[in-house]
Amino acid sequence: MKQLIIFIDQYPEKVPLDALNYLTGECNYGGRVTDDKDRRLISIVLKNFYNDEAHSDDNYKFSPSGIYYAPTNREYEGYLDYIKSLP
Repeated sequence: MKQLIIFIDQYPEKVPLDALNYLTGECNYGGRVTDDKDRRLISIVLKNFYNDEAHSDDNYKFSPSGIYYAPTNREYEGYLDYIKSLP
């Protein structure tokens, strides 16, 4: 994980979303996912998380229900409270 953080820090002006999508979908899971349709599905699902809106919009929701979002409270306890509130 530390290498990924260093990689992201090398691009302070713009997060390399395509690279993150590739690293997560192809490198991490691609070796285990052999079906082309499953690999395509992983790529599409990841685009819900790795996109400009999710990175820049504090009101961006990861699901239509609005339950899943990136908490704006960046403190450790805030993350824990949010996680505990999930169904």
